[in-house]
Amino acid sequence: MPKHYWTIIFTYFIMLFSGVIGAPIVRAILQATSTQSDTTLNALAVVIWTIFSNLLALLIAWLVLRNKPETNKIIFGEKASSATSLLWIILGFIILMASQYIAIYITALFIGMPSGSANTESLLGYAKTAPIFLFFISITGPILEEIVFRKVIYGGLANLINIHGAAVISSFLFALLHGDMNYLLAYFLIGLVLCYLYTKTKRIIVPMGAHILMNTFVLIIGLTMGG
Repeated sequence: MPKHYWTIIFTYFIMLFSGVIGAPIVRAILQATSTQSDTTLNALAVVIWTIFSNLLALLIAWLVLRNKPETNKIIFGEKASSATSLLWIILGFIILMASQYIAIYITALFIGMPSGSANTESLLGYAKTAPIFLFFISITGPILEEIVFRKVIYGGLANLINIHGAAVISSFLFALLHGDMNYLLAYFLIGLVLCYLYTKTKRIIVPMGAHILMNTFVLIIGLTMGG
């Protein structure tokens, strides 16, 4: 795996766990300048730090990837046209939604119907406190995750092992890091579908687009239906 891929992975993991230090610092600053409740201050601190750290990680990833020769064999060959890519984004969104229902059904057969996704409900709670968080959930989050899990981890591993093994490993990591064990299978299938979209079209913008549509749809449903 190229060294610059490792730089992006390292940056992402630092960002992922940086809230342990960053959020309390932001909260202390807010507490000194605001009279809002502790609950609101805690939520705002998480939102502000999450957006800041994700944007910083995106900037670092862009700087690292800029002007680097492409060694990712996933994209070698003829790329899908713009029109075909758009169709795959829409079709990918439909497959992603269907895969979640399949995963929930399978999970229900073995361990019972899972309760609401703790990860999704947590994100919705932050979004209600600070609407700007909606932008992170629907756009910046999916873009960063596609760069890390599909382009870097999946693409990097595909140069070392067969693409099926690479897809399984990257999708499992994607599911595990969402921290929602009741929906582990759902996140795993989502990861596999996104790997397929990337492989099929050879354009990272396609899984990004499908991921953005999925998150936006779930966000709208969650906000309009109260959870």
